Amino acid sequence: MCHSKSVTALKYFIQRPGVINWEEPVTFTGLPNDIIPVITELSRKHGATVTSKESRFMYCWTKPEPPPLPQIPDDICLGTLEQKHVETMKTDWESTSYREDLEGYFSGVVQNFDSSCVTDKKGNLLAYICMQYNGAMAMLYIRPEFRQCGYFNILLSDLTRKRLAKTEVAYAFIPVQDTQLIKLAREFGFEWVPEGNMTWIRYNPPAQPNRLSNVTKTVEAKSSNLEDCLNHFKINAIPLTTL
Repeated sequence: MCHSKSVTALKYFIQRPGVINWEEPVTFTGLPNDIIPVITELSRKHGATVTSKESRFMYCWTKPEPPPLPQIPDDICLGTLEQKHVETMKTDWESTSYREDLEGYFSGVVQNFDSSCVTDKKGNLLAYICMQYNGAMAMLYIRPEFRQCGYFNILLSDLTRKRLAKTEVAYAFIPVQDTQLIKLAREFGFEWVPEGNMTWIRYNPPAQPNRLSNVTKTVEAKSSNLEDCLNHFKINAIPLTTL
């Protein structure tokens, strides 16, 4: 995770030797739009490619008072996500190719961060929202048959109140093309913060088909002993997130 108060400083920092291993794939999550030309130019120099996911607007609760919590219907329960919900969450997001190891990711989120969920009286998960590692509210999911029940306002209000109670900022990143979600966020009371707009991009280095075989041959030449091989084999991967 990388934090900088200056976009200019960040531009220089990510180009310093040893900060990023440009020979490995890198996913940049929450990247300021001003940094994209720098990554694009670095990709060209390394003969790599960059694939960009949709840019996102930052929407934030800016009012001094928290949003009111809507009345909770008698046939549902408002609570917090638990480990027993992780398998269901994984199933909900599997088709989106959101990230690898969804189960491990959601398990960490549920264990470490704030969340809000709606269940029926039998404990079945109907809707939920949770925090991400970058501090944003995300992963809002409402089962299709319950999307006209007002659960959006209930979840967003509950999680926003939890964030504000901890003197944290309540914000979310919304895809620029998702006009429906933008409309709902505005109607709820969230405001657009232009300087907070971000983009998620993927850096893909050029293919090196002989690289692994060359490493293997070098290690084998040194020793056929497994312990010695492990001592010579190194893996270097540096994820980078900007706030």
